[in-house]
Amino acid sequence: MTKRYYPLFLFHLFTFFFFIVYSCTHHQQQEATPPPADSIVNDTASLRIAVMPAMSCLPAYYAEWSGLADSIGLDIQLLRFQAQMDIDTAILFGHADIAFTDLIRIQRLSKDVALRPIASCEEPLSLISLGTKRVKNINQMKEQMIAVSRLSATDYWCDRLLDSTRTSHDDIYRPQVNDVRLRAEMLRQGLIDAAMMGEPFATWMTKLGNKRLYTSAGKRPWLYAWAACPSATEVQQRDFLNLMDTALVCLSDESQATLLRDILKQEYQLPPALADTLELPPLKRVSTIRQNDTAEAARWLDGKKTIRKNAPRH
Repeated sequence: MTKRYYPLFLFHLFTFFFFIVYSCTHHQQQEATPPPADSIVNDTASLRIAVMPAMSCLPAYYAEWSGLADSIGLDIQLLRFQAQMDIDTAILFGHADIAFTDLIRIQRLSKDVALRPIASCEEPLSLISLGTKRVKNINQMKEQMIAVSRLSATDYWCDRLLDSTRTSHDDIYRPQVNDVRLRAEMLRQGLIDAAMMGEPFATWMTKLGNKRLYTSAGKRPWLYAWAACPSATEVQQRDFLNLMDTALVCLSDESQATLLRDILKQEYQLPPALADTLELPPLKRVSTIRQNDTAEAARWLDGKKTIRKNAPRH
């Protein structure tokens, strides 16, 4: 085994044992997790919405928890997942009508399903480095591991960061850790050197003494989006976007603070002490998909395909 592959070998070894421990210690939480997408019983009378613990999904969780959807006569069913790849599976099996995803994943799924992005989400990502590492910038991370979800927004922004600092992509190991909570837990346990994370997990990790080396906040493209599956009618799409806007307004009311904290504890599984004190970044309304963002996602994905096609075979 060469020196280059030794860190990844250790990563997979440690991950194997960590996953066993993580699965056991979170057994009760996982009992409440929905079954795999291929075993979900479809409720065709409901608008089925695939969500994950991301800030852009918070209004959807609120709409169900608060009864807002019911109060306006919209029957919704949340399909809860922990990773974008699981949402992909729900889309491919026809279980979701509307899904939280990103423009890169939409491009990848386009040959199998006619997904249509209907709203753009400002969902910043941060590079969080393990606090015990003496790392102040990306240039000091040679031969260290940055956990991402491959061929997704996290992978894209990791590339952007490496390019902006003229860091060779070959100098950084990028293990795939799709489950967003597992990614945070692995960083907390010191099993990875760094990770690309969205909120509220990025802020949680900084509260534990880890370092935010980079954020995509305020930068384009906005890659995260809500997408409509072929089963979603135009009326359902419009009703969903109106529901998200209404939920966002309700969430800004201080009277909803307790319910918001409860959602963070259960749906995002944040520690209670953190959820009760966490200052969330202001939630923003979804916006129209920009053609430039879609084109950038396609350009980057095409580049990845070219690299893999021309990669030497061993």
